[in-house]
Amino acid sequence: MLRSFRVISIIALFAFIWSCEDNGGNLTGSSDGPELRRGVVQDGAVNINRRGVAEYEIIFTNLTPATGPGASQPMSPPVLAAHTKFFHVFQKGAYASTEIAQIAEDAVSGPLVESLGNNGLVYNVAQGDGVVFPGASTTINIAASVGFRKLSIVSMLVNTNDAFAGLDAIHMPARGSKTVYLYAYDAGSEENTESFDHIPGPCCGSPHVRVPTNERIKLHGGITGNGDLDAALYGWHGAVAKVTITRVN
Repeated sequence: MLRSFRVISIIALFAFIWSCEDNGGNLTGSSDGPELRRGVVQDGAVNINRRGVAEYEIIFTNLTPATGPGASQPMSPPVLAAHTKFFHVFQKGAYASTEIAQIAEDAVSGPLVESLGNNGLVYNVAQGDGVVFPGASTTINIAASVGFRKLSIVSMLVNTNDAFAGLDAIHMPARGSKTVYLYAYDAGSEENTESFDHIPGPCCGSPHVRVPTNERIKLHGGITGNGDLDAALYGWHGAVAKVTITRVN
């Protein structure tokens, strides 16, 4: 029985990876709009043609434990935004936007990427090119400019109801590198049933099924074992991701 469950988990995991990669990575905006005045990111590469634009290398590392095939917490392709200090992609204590809820519940990133790409307070948007497994890293480049040096990041912990790794408006270094640690947030848009019937990741394979709630974003309490999920397999303690930000030009 355990062997069958693992086989099913692995199959579901590959399906989930394909789905995330098919959904992600598309920037939006008309040809005479935001993409002309901002650096454009496609598949993690930055196209910079203007003076005064800084390029940053972002290394995103999943710190959750690798407890078994399809277990622990693979993370959806991270969405990054370089923006002004007057903007927040999300904030602890606020209600999650529809776009944040879509990432936190089902790893659907297209609406957030589109919204950010059309926002005048956002200079550049970038996205990772695949799921980040426990212990693995992905490298993404993003452009920034004077007045647009705040970095925010969002990535779903896929074996949860609505948990996401989040970085809220940290200032990118003028030179050299900076390392920060990301914690898991509860989007507050879905009840944490921990049920196989309500979670999209490889543990469960149930996307777009939820028990809706309307609570504010807060730090996530982790896997409690109150449903189908085994906390020893799918839980975590402390920071869930490490991010190293390096200016490269």
